[in-house]
Amino acid sequence: MWLDECPSFWDEGRVRPLVTESGKVVLMCDSCSAVWPTLDDFKEMEHVEPDEPDWTVTAGVHVRPGTVRWASPQDLEVAGMSGLKWRP
Repeated sequence: MWLDECPSFWDEGRVRPLVTESGKVVLMCDSCSAVWPTLDDFKEMEHVEPDEPDWTVTAGVHVRPGTVRWASPQDLEVAGMSGLKWRP
């Protein structure tokens, strides 16, 4: 499922919810390296671009490969994001 097209002018990816190792749901473009720690960050177009070696998004939250997964509808409910218009 995805929320919106990536607002980055250089990309055509889709913004998808991702569950991090710490259990936090963040929004991440499935094509470029943009990550939005919160929905408010996405609305304000305030993204981060995590990189090696730690892939840090915010303190205690990272998107290190192999430690994350795409969110399920249940994850979105727990994160308070189930009321958004998600596309299949």
